[in-house]
Amino acid sequence: MFPCRRSDRKRGRPGTPYPATLSSAPVKSSPEITALSAHAVFPLSLLEAMRSLDRPVEDGIDAANHETKARRLGLSSTVASQIERYRGLAKSEAALPAEEVASVFRLVGRRSDAELVLADAGRRAARHAARSAGLTFRVLRRSAPRGLRSWLGVRDAVRLSRRVFGARLAMGAGGPEAEMEARFSPVLSLGEGACAFHGAALHELLRFLTGFEGALVHESCCGRGDEVCRWRSLAAEEHT
Repeated sequence: MFPCRRSDRKRGRPGTPYPATLSSAPVKSSPEITALSAHAVFPLSLLEAMRSLDRPVEDGIDAANHETKARRLGLSSTVASQIERYRGLAKSEAALPAEEVASVFRLVGRRSDAELVLADAGRRAARHAARSAGLTFRVLRRSAPRGLRSWLGVRDAVRLSRRVFGARLAMGAGGPEAEMEARFSPVLSLGEGACAFHGAALHELLRFLTGFEGALVHESCCGRGDEVCRWRSLAAEEHT
């Protein structure tokens, strides 16, 4: 799902979950998504989702499943320590080098359950982003009249989708629409899996902040060779 670039194979990176210099990689505060950096909620959410899906089911069957044992990287001490690191960086609004974030996407892409991990991670990333708006704004949204609450939710969704995910979100006559360009994204060039992560994140951001109950249709995809990733809304009654 996430093909490794020729230059990565020469450096020998695909065989390792993280770059050798991960712990000392430079970070920037108050990030803006670019092709060279990404918000710390990206790897944080991916590793949290991986850990959640790797937790054993207490039914006795899981213990004999060798495939499940082989993919329990999410329960390792390495992943636990990286989750704590990324959690601290996310709280400080840090931006990470694109290659570091891409390496975590590639790690997830090698799993047989990559689609589940990416969808869950996208939703987690959206909730992390929404909570970063601050307590004052969250209280205001809850206590404001319905019309103002809706306006505040849309405003925050537009702002966060741009600042955290690098997406242009707009509320059109037919509902929300979003676009992303691979040349401005650190991970969209990795393939359709990265698009699935962003699609899940945008949908959850709209649901969490505006109460959106429809679906987002992925009309065009950078992973399929299109110039932009584009999502448009589908009303709840249209997809039931």
